[in-house]
Amino acid sequence: MATLKKSKFGSSFQLALGKFFSFIPLTPNQITVLALLFAIVGFCFATQQQAYLSLLFFILAGLVDAIDGAVARFRKQVTARGAYIDGIIDRLVEFLLVLSLFFFYIPPFILPAALLLIIILFFGSAMTSFATAYAEHRNVADAKKIVAQPGILPRAERLILLFAALALVQISPGISALLIFACALLAVMTFAQRFAYFAQEN
Repeated sequence: MATLKKSKFGSSFQLALGKFFSFIPLTPNQITVLALLFAIVGFCFATQQQAYLSLLFFILAGLVDAIDGAVARFRKQVTARGAYIDGIIDRLVEFLLVLSLFFFYIPPFILPAALLLIIILFFGSAMTSFATAYAEHRNVADAKKIVAQPGILPRAERLILLFAALALVQISPGISALLIFACALLAVMTFAQRFAYFAQEN
């Protein structure tokens, strides 16, 4: 959703989305937690090798993740604490999604699938975010530089690849393996981009 938020269309879409779902009798933070609950259900289906039901609930978790911020902005309830909770929940949801793929047979593609999934978790979910957060913590980058940071595979695109891998894991494990390899490779490249960007002198 980060790309959408930067555009005029994205702002209008977010406003419309927030208005449409503003009837939900939950606070934005409670909606955020709902995304984690959907992800837990999706993970449980994965442990039973129910790929499509697992995918359905992870997609619902992704949709709820878009809704919580939109509702917060529409209700004018945006807070730093809410953004913090949202970021933590985002990483937990992604962790459960990647972990779910361990329960399916995925043939090796250059590297074993398990190793590729660990690379995605470390470089995709953890290190790309850490590179940004640590740059801010150490006053290496201001808000303007953080907004302009590069990233060949940000979180939304990473999730799309993982959703596709989960959708195909039982009908075409080879393609699923290829998608996971691509996700791992691009995750490493994204971390390298961000590290180089923040490490350079202004």
